Amino acid sequence: MPLYDRRTMEGVYSVEQTAQMIRHYRYAEEQMMRIMAGWIALTPELMVKLEFGRQVWDCAQHADILGKRLPELRSRAQVSEPPNATLVMFMQTLANREQPEETIERLVGIFRVLKPHLLSVYAQHLSACNPVYEPPTIRILERLVRETQEHILKGQILLEDTACTVPTRERAVLWQLELEKLLVAAGGLAIGRRYNRTASCQCGRTHLISTPNWTP
Repeated sequence: MPLYDRRTMEGVYSVEQTAQMIRHYRYAEEQMMRIMAGWIALTPELMVKLEFGRQVWDCAQHADILGKRLPELRSRAQVSEPPNATLVMFMQTLANREQPEETIERLVGIFRVLKPHLLSVYAQHLSACNPVYEPPTIRILERLVRETQEHILKGQILLEDTACTVPTRERAVLWQLELEKLLVAAGGLAIGRRYNRTASCQCGRTHLISTPNWTP
């Protein structure tokens, strides 16, 4: 009896779109690496400092594997590309919390805004990958999803310990809102999607979720 492969050859994204998204992802991972590396010396809390150091290494590895995938997609290797100038401004705003007493803002920027957004984008892209001809992209995205989830969990634990009073929690929420406004204005990192802020988490925190570009 013959074997039949019922998987379809239809894909959601073209090779050019996939390469463009990977350049966007590499930009985000590269920027996180640079930002957290710069924060290490500025952060007085030892546990936060150590976690930044560990995640700098992971972000560097992510940027490297994304960059190595690009030649396989008919694009130059190890190239990063921001989606637009507003996303660059968002990254600059996130990075500019450099005072020793601004650890809460640093943790919020990475672990409540940027990494949750990236996790959403990576997971959405992974769900759209074709299993016939995109296994290399699938393997990369699976690693990014797994490790980004771990990063968010560790960062959230540190944030809970650092922002442990009502005034510090209020600071965290206000900074998160400011950054999310910029991220929404930038349109996020995914192609053909726009991002709306919604209070959808069971613990009452705010996350970015993707909605189709035909949403009114």
